[in-house]
Amino acid sequence: MAHQGDVTLNFIAAVILAALVAPVVLVGRGVGLWRRGSHWAAGLLISAGCSIVVYAAALLFVSSVDFAKSCGHEAVLPPQNADWFEEGSFPLTATCHWDGGRTYSFVPAFVNPMIYACIGFTLLCAVMAAREHHRNRHTS
Repeated sequence: MAHQGDVTLNFIAAVILAALVAPVVLVGRGVGLWRRGSHWAAGLLISAGCSIVVYAAALLFVSSVDFAKSCGHEAVLPPQNADWFEEGSFPLTATCHWDGGRTYSFVPAFVNPMIYACIGFTLLCAVMAAREHHRNRHTS
């Protein structure tokens, strides 16, 4: 039976593999489409590749933190063990909570907005590429 740690490591390894392979493929394909004049389709692929890189880098950063140690020693002065810890993959969350209302987030403030911006731009490019494709189909 797999332990929680093994499952987490397998997930992280899969994300790292996707983060290494997918952007190269997507950006390579996007550059080819750009050269042929399909700018929105190229933007879609390039933006999707960038979204994967940003999310994987943030996930890798957060997964490298020893929360049990950090929530008691590095997060607050004087050191005081956190009462509970919140962790999530989307939006990326890694936060120590104390009953007194104090919190400490290990996810830098710019990370989730950057992930949302990448996803938003990818969706915009997808809509515009579909629109461009639809127009070109009807004019040909």
